[in-house]
Amino acid sequence: MTRPILRYHGGKWILAPWIISHFPAHKCYTEVFGGGGSVLLRKPRSYAEVYNDMWDTVVNVFRVLRDPDMAAALREQLCLTPFARTEFDGCGEAQIRDCADPVEKARLTILRSFAGFGSASTNAEHSTGFRANSNKSGTTPAHDWMNYPGNIESFTERLRGVIIENRDYERVLRTHDAETTLHYVDPPYVFETRNLKRGNTLYAYEMTDDQHREMSAVLHSLSGMVVLSGYECELYAELFGDWKMVRKEAHADGARDRVECLWLNPLCAARQKQMELF
Repeated sequence: MTRPILRYHGGKWILAPWIISHFPAHKCYTEVFGGGGSVLLRKPRSYAEVYNDMWDTVVNVFRVLRDPDMAAALREQLCLTPFARTEFDGCGEAQIRDCADPVEKARLTILRSFAGFGSASTNAEHSTGFRANSNKSGTTPAHDWMNYPGNIESFTERLRGVIIENRDYERVLRTHDAETTLHYVDPPYVFETRNLKRGNTLYAYEMTDDQHREMSAVLHSLSGMVVLSGYECELYAELFGDWKMVRKEAHADGARDRVECLWLNPLCAARQKQMELF
């Protein structure tokens, strides 16, 4: 896999190899705040894998890509879509929300993701502009768009056998929980860790501090292994102080330096330590 399905706020495409290096052996894998699904795409296939997200717009993209006929139709439509400002202006929040054709809805969502500035451009409620720049080193956005359709078949192949859900995260966790299950949990970043000038529409479904506390109670009650992503903050120090934490320097939007953290629950940390011994 050489590229992500979507440019997604908080997406872990670049960090995925580091994250996956902390995954112990497992039979079932869940990604309950799936978003762009970058970790799922880059990890080795498991016996059972579950992608979930509450946002039906992004889940629709995965459903289309998993179906060979719809994926082929999407590839054809993407090949015919120019990297144009008028096309970008036609994939606003209302157009995507009201689109009844799943293939066209996926096309609009993918175009919005790759033609807009910033990783939050997938969310049409987030105000952004058209990525028309041509003066940066490396691949231009237009060339990137030209190359995208050639990856559709690899997306479809990787998603074969993956369960795709559009449910509340707790229901999915409970359904698939077992000591042999690995839950990778990548919720919306805690508000205190963000640049608040960007507003509250980076994610389609945000989480308050109280909702992070509720999530912590759920995660602590699971039988399986848990790997949690986020930024270090007072709230997570309070909620996950009993878990192993590891850090890695990363780049956020605008190449700002941030320190990405993983919290491993006791079972996950113990299983990972066993793997390191061998």
